[in-house]
Amino acid sequence: MSSSRKKVLYLTVGGLSFAGALGAWTYFKRNAYDDDDVKPEKVATKVKKSDLRLKQVQIIFRHGARTPIHLIPNVEEATYDSKKWKAIYPNTLYDYEVLNVDGGPQPESKYQAHYEKLGLLKGGCQYGMLTYLGQEQTLNLGKQIRKAYIGKSPGKLMYDYDPNLVYCRTTNMNRTKDSLRCVLAGVFGAEKLKEYTTKTGQKIKFYTATQSDEHLFPNPHTCPMLRQVNRAAIVDGVNIPELKEDRLEIEKALGLSGSEWKTKIHFISARDDIIARKAHGLEIPKILVPYKDRISRNAVKMFTYSFTGQHELQNDICLKLSTGRTIAHFRNAIQDFLSNKRPVRLHLYSAHDSSLMALLLAFKLDSRKWPPFASNLVIELYECNVTKKYYVIVRYNGQAVIIPKLVEKYVHFWKESVVPLEYFMKYLNEEKVMEAKEYKRVCESNILEIISEEIEKREEGVVKVEDEEVEEMTDNPAGL
Repeated sequence: MSSSRKKVLYLTVGGLSFAGALGAWTYFKRNAYDDDDVKPEKVATKVKKSDLRLKQVQIIFRHGARTPIHLIPNVEEATYDSKKWKAIYPNTLYDYEVLNVDGGPQPESKYQAHYEKLGLLKGGCQYGMLTYLGQEQTLNLGKQIRKAYIGKSPGKLMYDYDPNLVYCRTTNMNRTKDSLRCVLAGVFGAEKLKEYTTKTGQKIKFYTATQSDEHLFPNPHTCPMLRQVNRAAIVDGVNIPELKEDRLEIEKALGLSGSEWKTKIHFISARDDIIARKAHGLEIPKILVPYKDRISRNAVKMFTYSFTGQHELQNDICLKLSTGRTIAHFRNAIQDFLSNKRPVRLHLYSAHDSSLMALLLAFKLDSRKWPPFASNLVIELYECNVTKKYYVIVRYNGQAVIIPKLVEKYVHFWKESVVPLEYFMKYLNEEKVMEAKEYKRVCESNILEIISEEIEKREEGVVKVEDEEVEEMTDNPAGL
């Protein structure tokens, strides 16, 4: 058997460079499809779409429109009328309960506690709250899912809600739990879900995780290395040379000055305020209009850096830390279904823009634009009736996409393409998946000590002003 090809990965965090030879981390990466001992079967040249039967669908989606989490300093605050935006959207209510992923009671949400600590926005709404509009968006997403996958015909997954066939997972924040409520109402109908509870005496079950176990978004709380990369982008990113000039110009226009955190423009935070206003039809201050495009462009850069680091040599390991456990969950769901270990046919994951952006980056898909509210990434599993082989289609916001690394493995028919499952799984296992033990080992590796020592050397004599808000920004993933 051929030996795996060993590569020493050089990591740079916050602009620092460290060799794996120094004890940072040695990363073993096998080049896909060129090992002598692993040769998947030759790809079929033709597959008839009529021969394919849908077997399983996994959908990870961003919550719907929400109120802002951050506000732009020295700009009049927008009014979010609680009578309008806090109302419950019709036909989205039914009995459900939120449990821990282990089946225990719902864990405390530190993120939600943070939003509540901020108080109320002008108009009486909470920060980061799913609005009436957001409920409508996610209900409509659920209806789209129903149209595509639910029904009595042979090409559909199921007709009615069945807890053995449907798995509902959400991060532990009100906006994602409410978004999941609305999506599921769109998929099966709120009345049908009420009928299920009446008939069985059981509530619909949603599952969530503790802050220290959550992997549906890049989580600095679970990994010191991710925290360092996140800080380099979100906190220290205000001084990234390519962004600093724009920042200073906008701060001058807004009359902001000084070295305090609250007197600086942070592009992700500024974009958050602007997009929330735009989504809800609220006026964007005229002074910000000339800078909208630059704010958006720079926010996407900082957002990307928070998952990938700021140097191309960081990308693979940072993205694997950001998405590897989520992708492992996708893979496990397919394996469990095929082995009849867990016959779930529809997986719904209610998550965030950071969840989707990191996955788009990991799969090398179009990530130049911020994922809009209710965006979704879908993995469809099909079986060929003739050959009994399995195939996969990946979709982003309804459109089938081709993973660049697998482009030569796709089988094309009409307007869409499928990739044989063995190639898809091989790609995930060798390049994208990060198991929990590996994740912990890398996050706890001595690269962190080397980084700290190097930072101390480079910052001798530099006094940094820290406050509670800076620390919270360091701990919170971009977008949360």
